[in-house]
Amino acid sequence: MGRNPAVGTAAAVAALLLSGCDSHGSAEPAPNLAGSAVPVVSTTVAPTAEPAPATPPSAAPGAVLQPCGDIGTATTAPDCRLQSHDIAGLGFEIRHTGSRAHMTTTVAVLDANGSARQTITEADTDVAGTVPKLRDLDNDGRDELIIPLALATANARYAIYHATGDALDYHRAGELAGVGMDTSAANYVVVSSRVGYAAWDIEFWTFVTDKLRPLLTAQVRPIDDGTGKVAGTTCTAIDSGGLNITGLSLGEATQQFCAEPAVQRIRRN
Repeated sequence: MGRNPAVGTAAAVAALLLSGCDSHGSAEPAPNLAGSAVPVVSTTVAPTAEPAPATPPSAAPGAVLQPCGDIGTATTAPDCRLQSHDIAGLGFEIRHTGSRAHMTTTVAVLDANGSARQTITEADTDVAGTVPKLRDLDNDGRDELIIPLALATANARYAIYHATGDALDYHRAGELAGVGMDTSAANYVVVSSRVGYAAWDIEFWTFVTDKLRPLLTAQVRPIDDGTGKVAGTTCTAIDSGGLNITGLSLGEATQQFCAEPAVQRIRRN
C-alpha cells in the first residue's frame, strides 16, 4: 500500500487541530501532512495571567465583539468573543496586536455578569487567521481555553488554559503540539503528532493540579514491504513519565491505548 506525502498549509493544520473545539467531537488527523516532530512542551513563550483592568486592553469604548466563528480566508486573526457553556458560563474577549509573526493575543475573561476578572496574554504568537477555541479536553465539565501559538505545515503548537470545578480563574497548564486533539475513553487528552513519513506519535496527557502531565505515547510506525512502500503499521506504547497513573503495565498499555479510536484512525489511513 503506497503513500505519497503532501505538504499542507499552516491554515489547514490549524483547522484540523481545532476542528470540533467548540464541541466534544473528535478532530480527524490528516495523514498526508509531512513534517518533523516538534517538542510538545516548550518554555519559549512567556505568558501572563493576572487580574483584568476595568476596560480590556485595546478595547474601543462601547465596542462589541462579534462571536468567533469561521474566519474563512482571513490572513489576520480577528478580534472576537467566545462564550463557554459549562457551569461557570464565562465569556472571553479576544484581541490581537502587533504584526503577523509577532502577534500578542490578549484574552479578557468575563464573569457571568459581564465583569472583567482576569486577563490572559500570550506574546510573540505566529497565528495568522486563527483564533482561540474552547473545548472540554478531559471531559470534566469545564471548557479548556486553547490559544494558538505557532502554525506549521505538520504540527501546530497551542497553549492550554485550565480551570477546575466552579473556579473562575484559568491557569496555564502547558503546551500541546500536533495535528489533531481528542479525548480518550478514560478522559485523557489525546494529541496526534506527525513525526515522519507514515509515522505518528499519539500522545496521552492528563491534568494534575492544573498542569498538563504526559502519560504515555502510542508510537505508530510504518512497515516497509521491501520495495519502499508501506505495507501496514506497528503500534507500541512508550512510557512518557506517567504510566504509573494508568495502573497498567507497558504491555497492557500497548494493548489498550493502541486500540484507541484516535490511533486506529491513523493506522487505517
